[in-house]
Amino acid sequence: MYSSFSRLKERVPNLRVLLTLVVVLGVALAFSAVRSASAQQSSSQLPSPQDLSRTFISVVKQVKPAVVNIDVVEKTKRQSFRVPEGFQIPGVPFGGAPRKQRGTGSGVIISSDGYILTNNHVASDAEQITVKLGDGREFKARKIGSDPETDLAVVKIDATGLTYAKLGDSDKVEQGEWVIALGSPFGLQQTMTAGIVSATGRDLRSVGAGQFTEFIQTDASINPGNSGGPLVNMEGEVIGINTLIFTESGQSSGVGFSIPANLAKKVYAQLMKNGKVTRGYLGVMLRPLTPAIAQTVGYEGTEGAVVDDVTKADTPAARAGLRSGDVITEFDGKSIKSPKELTEMVAESPVGKTASLKFIREGKPQTATVRLGERPATGDQEDPESPDEDSGEQAPGKLGVGITNLTPEIARQLKLKIGSGVLVQSVQQDSPAEEAGLRKGDVIHRVNRQAVANRQEFISVLTSLKMAKEVTLQIERGGQLTFVTIPLD
Repeated sequence: MYSSFSRLKERVPNLRVLLTLVVVLGVALAFSAVRSASAQQSSSQLPSPQDLSRTFISVVKQVKPAVVNIDVVEKTKRQSFRVPEGFQIPGVPFGGAPRKQRGTGSGVIISSDGYILTNNHVASDAEQITVKLGDGREFKARKIGSDPETDLAVVKIDATGLTYAKLGDSDKVEQGEWVIALGSPFGLQQTMTAGIVSATGRDLRSVGAGQFTEFIQTDASINPGNSGGPLVNMEGEVIGINTLIFTESGQSSGVGFSIPANLAKKVYAQLMKNGKVTRGYLGVMLRPLTPAIAQTVGYEGTEGAVVDDVTKADTPAARAGLRSGDVITEFDGKSIKSPKELTEMVAESPVGKTASLKFIREGKPQTATVRLGERPATGDQEDPESPDEDSGEQAPGKLGVGITNLTPEIARQLKLKIGSGVLVQSVQQDSPAEEAGLRKGDVIHRVNRQAVANRQEFISVLTSLKMAKEVTLQIERGGQLTFVTIPLD
């Protein structure tokens, strides 16, 4: 065999090159065939534009009969649902004297006997509610209950055998999936707009909206009249209730927000049972833990919720002995990572529940037992009036803040929780204090861990900081204690 191959090599000197070329060509052809088959399979899995259109049509036909138009006659008043600057509840006016007003919104039927889910800002103040179905029938409706905190409400019409929509699992919603918004924008009933989920779990609490809501964000157009209508996935399930838009013009700019269906299910269950939603309540103002605040309150951990203040003397927190500067690390046997987590745990607990608390005070572990109250309705807070000027003001220093001694008269006027400290009389423009949010009229009680009773002590403590890069102040504003961290560099 070997000799035959040797003779063949002598006759074909380039046989090795030829064999190599044959092998390479074979591999290339095989790879090309596999790639072509894979491309064909992938292509067959992608829907054509016609398939996508038919899917939209099918979903709308399925859900559309459950979408209703809601006309209301109400007395307008300032909404209790907090709307941050730059955002708007579609089509809802704010302020002004109470007067009769007609409005329109949307809703979605979620039971065959006529229970309808909509927004609180659509139905809460209505004196008359008229529901118009997709088939043209009209019914007078009554409000079953509403929840300003989540901006959800339930109304009822006397009808049976109705087509209703299914509430889906909003926890499964993913960024990028197609969605459909249905409702009555500008009173144009049974209107469909489409888009994608542009974000999930959108937390708007930092701008003052949705204390208990992590919104679904969508670019499906939402306009005045869409409020209370459903946001639907491509399986025909309601994954959200449309409620809020970001806008500078009052109309859709492609950033809308929906209340997740899973939250709507919980609220709906309570509204059906009690006509309102009750939430557990501690009675504390909280803030996130930062290294500067941790050092100020003597805490070495990295997780927990700092008590800015205890709201009133008769709250569950006050009765349990909590006070400003405590770091809550555990609630009812569960560790606490953030104020958000603690707030949600407490809110989801039954009113009257007795729970254990673990917290750190001045570096020492403490425990307490608290009996939860009922969370009061959200109210607006007004900025306190600043006291009159005082001629004994200390000139602004490196913080950019001018301070004066706290007199007994000023302390009584401000109704302070802590009777000693220094009063902020001025804050320089563009100073570190202004950038940190310090205001005229604030009362400074502590600088880092050192209590200050007068301006001499305040100046002495600041002077001792030397090369420190930041300072944390405990202040009192409008009867509430809080912490402010100011950079010094």
